[in-house]
Amino acid sequence: MEYAIIFVIAIITSAASACVGLGGGLLLIPFLILIFDLPVKFVAGTMLFAMIPYTAVATWGNLRNGYVNLKIGLVMESGAIVGVLLGAFFTDLFPDLLLKITFVLIVFYLMLTLRIPTSSSYNFIARGFNAINFIPPFITCKTAQESRCSIPSLVILGIVAGFFSGLLGIGGGFLNTPVLIVGVLLAAKVAVGTSLFMILITSIFGTAEHALLGHINYHIAIVITLGMMVGAYIGIHLLKNLPEEKIKTFIFIAMFVAGILALFR
Repeated sequence: MEYAIIFVIAIITSAASACVGLGGGLLLIPFLILIFDLPVKFVAGTMLFAMIPYTAVATWGNLRNGYVNLKIGLVMESGAIVGVLLGAFFTDLFPDLLLKITFVLIVFYLMLTLRIPTSSSYNFIARGFNAINFIPPFITCKTAQESRCSIPSLVILGIVAGFFSGLLGIGGGFLNTPVLIVGVLLAAKVAVGTSLFMILITSIFGTAEHALLGHINYHIAIVITLGMMVGAYIGIHLLKNLPEEKIKTFIFIAMFVAGILALFR
């Protein structure tokens, strides 16, 4: 019975996550802990295992729809991997309460950036990226305002997003999606697709590490994987038919929910 419940929940949460560029763990992990009472290390390993086929299905569909910028995703992910390692190193240096407060503040600021014009002096993500987007070499990025993006600036953006991801123990998509929209100025659908592509790369490395440590419950992982693959298929079709502004609204709501859930972690 428990496996049937988590299968259905995996479909629903992953379909919703695929629409906003999240890895799915943010919404699914609370149910995983509640139903199976898994230790945190097994939750992380099991979720990462399930995220590989989920993000692969989502990326395949988004590539077909033209919603993935491979160049930006690969360059930012190279910085994100370094950032995650740095963030994880600093985690033990701060008390849990401070990390929770930092998480909530970042969440609500990112929520606001989705509503603040990119030209505003209060949109520090957009201002910061624009300030360093002149450093060569460049790649073609075809964003809303630029035809090229600075490779160093994308790497720096990836490091910053990865650092807070590793520091706060949250999925990269949670930070990557709003950063790609607000900083790099990608269209919302392309930001979602590129974020899921980046999560695919991260999940492969993370799963390999957890597999070596024996932190994966394969019985639960297979059930979640099947549910998430179905959800990914549903999510990419929903994404294709959603207006850009509606996607931003859903990202806004997902981040608000994440901020509330963080208080009970």
